[in-house]
Amino acid sequence: MNDEKGSSRIVASPAFRVALLAILTAVTAVFTSVVKIPIAPTRGYLNLGDVAIYFTAFTFGPVSALIAGGVGTALADVLSPYAQWAPISLLVHGLQGLVAGLIAAIPGKSRGKVFNLFWLLAAAAGTAVMCAGYLAGGTMMVGFGAALVELPGNLLQNLVGVAGAIPLTIAVRKAYPPVSNLRW
Repeated sequence: MNDEKGSSRIVASPAFRVALLAILTAVTAVFTSVVKIPIAPTRGYLNLGDVAIYFTAFTFGPVSALIAGGVGTALADVLSPYAQWAPISLLVHGLQGLVAGLIAAIPGKSRGKVFNLFWLLAAAAGTAVMCAGYLAGGTMMVGFGAALVELPGNLLQNLVGVAGAIPLTIAVRKAYPPVSNLRW
């Protein structure tokens, strides 16, 4: 059997896609849980979940980033002392992943390329969605002043997320070029 034919059959398999999505969701939950820097005014925390969200958006596309970003971060919240943030994380990080994945996918011909300049635009839009979402959610939960204090941390979290996701995406694409066919 030709490896290329076998590889394309796996890619087309719904079971493979569900398994991949489950793994990406678990990775997002772990990245969100491993490093937690608490923010006192909102009772939230900074984390590395954005590395996984942007990696998923750049590598696997908007639908994968929507599901893995939203469910992964919400799961991390539910399994921690921050369960009150789970609905906000589900919505905000899901939308962050969706928006970043949609923008990163604009230049369809660059899918096989190692670096895509649209990733930077995607990251800027994802950052705006995440920061605005947590500002709105935090305002509802703890008030505008406390939510505003969290804004610089959210910006930093996104910057770290993009700085980690881009080299990770490049490394995975170089190590396994067929990953470009796994967009969803």
